[in-house]
Amino acid sequence: MGSHQKVKRGDKPILLFTSIPATGHITPTLRIASALHARGWPVFYLGPTAHKATISATGVQFLPFLDDADFNDLTYFVPQGEGAITEKDAVVQGTTSEPTWRDRVFSDFREFFISAIPARHRSLCAALTHIRQLFPSSSARVVVVAESTSNFLLPLFHGAPLPPSIPKPIGSIALSVMIPPLRSVDIPPLVSEPIEFDTTPAYRERVAKIWRDWETETRGLKELLVEKVEQAGGKDFAKAMETREREKGRESWALLSGECFVGYNYVCQIGVESWFYKTEEGWPANWRFVGAVPKSVRVLEEAKQALVDEVKLAREKEGKKVVVVAQGTVEIDPRHLILPTIQALGGREEDTLVVAILGHRGRTLPKDVVVPANAKVVDYLAYDAILPHTDVFVSNAGYGAVMHGIGHGVPMVVAGEEQDKKENVVRVQWRGHGVKLNKSWRDDKEYVKELAEAVGKILDEEEGREVRKRAMELKEEADSIDCIKTVEECLSSYL
Repeated sequence: MGSHQKVKRGDKPILLFTSIPATGHITPTLRIASALHARGWPVFYLGPTAHKATISATGVQFLPFLDDADFNDLTYFVPQGEGAITEKDAVVQGTTSEPTWRDRVFSDFREFFISAIPARHRSLCAALTHIRQLFPSSSARVVVVAESTSNFLLPLFHGAPLPPSIPKPIGSIALSVMIPPLRSVDIPPLVSEPIEFDTTPAYRERVAKIWRDWETETRGLKELLVEKVEQAGGKDFAKAMETREREKGRESWALLSGECFVGYNYVCQIGVESWFYKTEEGWPANWRFVGAVPKSVRVLEEAKQALVDEVKLAREKEGKKVVVVAQGTVEIDPRHLILPTIQALGGREEDTLVVAILGHRGRTLPKDVVVPANAKVVDYLAYDAILPHTDVFVSNAGYGAVMHGIGHGVPMVVAGEEQDKKENVVRVQWRGHGVKLNKSWRDDKEYVKELAEAVGKILDEEEGREVRKRAMELKEEADSIDCIKTVEECLSSYL
C-alpha cells in the first residue's frame, strides 16, 4: 500500500495497547505507545486505573481495566507502612507456611498472568465498544498491541465472542518485554533453576528431564489457565495447544511453551538478538527484534535534576567513578542489594560515588540506616537520566534494567532471585557484559565482600576491560536498531 510515511493520519488503524498491570511491563509498552502517538498514530492504552495518570500524561488515551483485571501493583509489591508486609507476601504466606522462590513465582503466575483472563476479555470488549462509539464509521479499524504475558488475546484467538456489531481487530502484535517463554530442546523452562547453556547430548537430556518435571509441577497452573480461557468464552484451547505440540514432535503441552504468542501476526521482542541463546529451533518467522525502547525525555523534578548534575560533575570534573544500584519496582526490600552495595563501597569515599534508587515515589530507607558520605539515595529516578553518567550498574536483573544497561553500554553487577531474574543473571554473565554474584544477601558479610570485589573488577583498568568492551558492543547493536521504525514496519502491513 506504499510507504507508511505517506499515509494520512485518518487512514491509520487505531492502536489498542495493553499490558499486565505491572510497572515493569507497562513502562516499555507505554514508551512505544507514546512514541507512535507522537508520530500520528491514534493510540489507546487499556490498563489499570492505578497507572491512569502516568498513561494519560503521555497523550495516549487511557481506557480502564474492569473488575479484577484492574489490579494495583503499587500496593501489591510495596509495603503500606513501616514494618508491614506486602500484599504479595500475604498471598504467598496464605498458601504455604514456608514459601520458596518457586512458591512466589507461581503466586505471580496466578495473580498476574492467569486469574484475570476473563476480566481482561471483558475489558477488551468494553474497550472495542468504546472505540466503536467514538469512531462509528465502518472504516475504524483496530490493531491490538498486547504485552505478551498478559495472555490478553488468548480467549479471542480461541473463539471467545465480542459484543454484537463489534468487528474483530484487523491485526495483532505481541510485545515481548522479557525473555520469551518458548520451548526448546536447548533451554529449560524460563523460571526453572537456570543451568549453564550448552548444546551437548548430555545437556539436552538434562533439559528434557527438567521439562518433564516442570510439566508435572505446573499441571495445576496449566489447568487454571485452560479454565480461565474457557470462562472467557474460548473453546478447545487445551486441545489446540496439545495439537500444536504434537505437530512439533512433542508428546504433550507444558506451561510456558510459547502459548502466549500463538495467534499474533507479529512478535516484537525488546532486546538485541545476540543477547539470546541460539537454539536448534531458531526464532519463529513472525519474530522481530526491536532493540532498546525509546529513551525517556521526561523533564526531571528540580531536586532530581540537581542530583544528576552533581553526579555528572563528580564524574567529569573530579574523576570519580559512579555506581548506580537499583532493585526495580517489584522486589524492593533494600536488604537484598541496595544496603549491601552502600556498605560495600562505603570505604571508597575518595574515588567512588554511589546512587541508590529505591524504586517507588515516596520510598525511604529505614530510619536506623546510616548512609555514608559517598552515597546518594533517591526514591525514584529514570534510568535514562542517570545511566549516561554511570560506570557500573548494580541491579537485581529485572529484564527492563538489563536492557537499560545494554542501551547505555554500562557494565553490570547482577543478583536476583525472583520471577525471571535468576535466568537474566545467568545470561548477563554468559554474554559477558556483567558480573554475576554467587552469594545471597542472606550471606551477609560474605555477600558484601563479593559485591565490593565485583564492582572493583569492573572498575579496574585491566580486569574490567573485557566486560566494558562487551557492554559497548551490545550498545552498538541496540543503537543499530530503530525500535519505533521496526514496530511501524509491522504496522504498515495493516495500511
